[in-house]
Amino acid sequence: MGWSRSVSPIGAEDTFMVDILELEPARAQLRPLVAKVWRHCEAKGLHGRTVTLKVKFSDFNQLTRSRTLVHPPENAAEVEAICDALLDQIYPFRKGVRLLGVTLSALEQKQHG
Repeated sequence: MGWSRSVSPIGAEDTFMVDILELEPARAQLRPLVAKVWRHCEAKGLHGRTVTLKVKFSDFNQLTRSRTLVHPPENAAEVEAICDALLDQIYPFRKGVRLLGVTLSALEQKQHG
């Protein structure tokens, strides 16, 4: 089945009351975001090949890091591992982290059968 470019990316993000300064708490905050995105994709029967991590800092500057895969991740744990690797690229954080977001894009319908 071909790629469906008309399908909008699926993402989730969270803004924190207290800035995150360390890697492990940031990873912990990514887990529910990945789970939410994964559930939404599953409900719509979609796979995404591109995982994007959004980080907004306490000074409101933001950056994104993404990884595009040949084959879509098979489960939420694979998406978590990719997000962890992307987060590793920007740690140590230059400022406190105010917001984290996870998006899946380059979406296609899952093949049934």
